[in-house]
Amino acid sequence: MRVPQPSHLGALREGVTLLRRHPFLSLGLALLAMVLAQLGPALELAAGAGPSLIFQPIFGFAGLLPLEMYFIPRLQAQLDAEGLDTSWNPAARWRETFDGRWWRAFLLRLGLSLAIGLGLLLFLVPGVVILVLFGWAPMRVLLRGEGLLPALKWSRAAMARHWPRIVQAVLAMMLVALVYQVGAGWALDRLLPAADPDLGPGALVRLKHPAFWVFNLLGGALNLWLSSSLLALYQRLEAAMAG
Repeated sequence: MRVPQPSHLGALREGVTLLRRHPFLSLGLALLAMVLAQLGPALELAAGAGPSLIFQPIFGFAGLLPLEMYFIPRLQAQLDAEGLDTSWNPAARWRETFDGRWWRAFLLRLGLSLAIGLGLLLFLVPGVVILVLFGWAPMRVLLRGEGLLPALKWSRAAMARHWPRIVQAVLAMMLVALVYQVGAGWALDRLLPAADPDLGPGALVRLKHPAFWVFNLLGGALNLWLSSSLLALYQRLEAAMAG
């Protein structure tokens, strides 16, 4: 039996296939992502923060936190259970399984994000190393119920054996996101009134202008696609490790 190898094109194609299982759920989550993205400028206005390159990403991250830390992992757990139906994540009990695990995966992902961010901020290389070696650990905890140390060890071992293909796949996903960001930025520059070249449009413009709602909807759909592609890549990596 041929074991499917991790690949960038295969994972991206499978990401679309996974989302097509639940088109209305996918659309609903994309709409939710659009609304949550608009919480960023709303929080800026409520806090009276004023234009700031520091506060914009902070408030934006706070607005999207429920999506990133709960709704997308929940979708990944559902798609994984429906597709594989393993004893670790059975299709008949995926909701209960997810509810019992998501907070541990959330804490691990939060801790890794802080470590990666600190490593990138201070020395760059340590942050990249932490991301490459241990980036799969939260998904391992969420989908397979492993403890913290076994999940970290599995992620490290998997990357040690298959890192060239995994890095290629992740870079392909990053390229897709970059192309979208460049295209969206180019379109917004032509749709919006002149703004501060350093700070960009103000919070009120980002909250009220229809273009931001449209691009946040498209960005939410892209996020779902890449998250599903990461799930497909993880499943391929898991199969390669088992084989």
